Amino acid sequence: MGATAVPAHLTTYFTVPMPTTSIDSHQRYTDATFKNVTLTDATLTDTQFLDCTFTRCDFSNSALRSCRFVDCTFNDSALKMTALDGTAFAGTRFSKCNLLGVDWTKADWSGWAAKLNALTFDDCDLRYAVFFGLKLPKLTLTKCRAIGATFAEADLTEADLRDTDFAEASFHEVVLTKANFVGARNYAINLADVKSAGAKFALPEATRLLYYMDIDLIDPYTGQEIEGDRLDDFTS
Repeated sequence: MGATAVPAHLTTYFTVPMPTTSIDSHQRYTDATFKNVTLTDATLTDTQFLDCTFTRCDFSNSALRSCRFVDCTFNDSALKMTALDGTAFAGTRFSKCNLLGVDWTKADWSGWAAKLNALTFDDCDLRYAVFFGLKLPKLTLTKCRAIGATFAEADLTEADLRDTDFAEASFHEVVLTKANFVGARNYAINLADVKSAGAKFALPEATRLLYYMDIDLIDPYTGQEIEGDRLDDFTS
């Protein structure tokens, strides 16, 4: 017997986007899914990505030149020491990504990119990242490792910085108005050196803020002055 034909009005068509396995310069990708793409030690120039998702991709030690990422998501991907020469990000989210040593000041923050919610980082490695002087109001940087990162002279107004490790990070002359540091740890911030009206800090970690004041911190048990390298004993 022949196969029974299915009436056209009962047929449902599903379009499933297939993962893209390569990325080329001077291209435009829209609603594309990239999985396990390796583009290390390479150069990508003038490529645009709109509503794209990158999962387990590796751009480490590559150069992204004049590229555009709009409403994109990076999951479990690596951009270690990636150069962002004139590359712009808007509405872009990084989750569980390794972004070691990225200099974000080299990206394009002019025009439309500066007016949009630029970046979201969640559970990422941002060690030694550079955000010097950038205007990043409402930045989301949660549950990250920002050890040794530079935020000096940046504008982090209303930034969400919860649960992030800021050991050895620089906050010189930064704007922290209404920023949220609840659950953050190991930060060293001189409140006389920054704008911090309305910023949120949680105890016991907030006792670190006392270190830069012109006061002596005394150990209540020994009566001796607490040195800066012993603050961890009282905040852990």
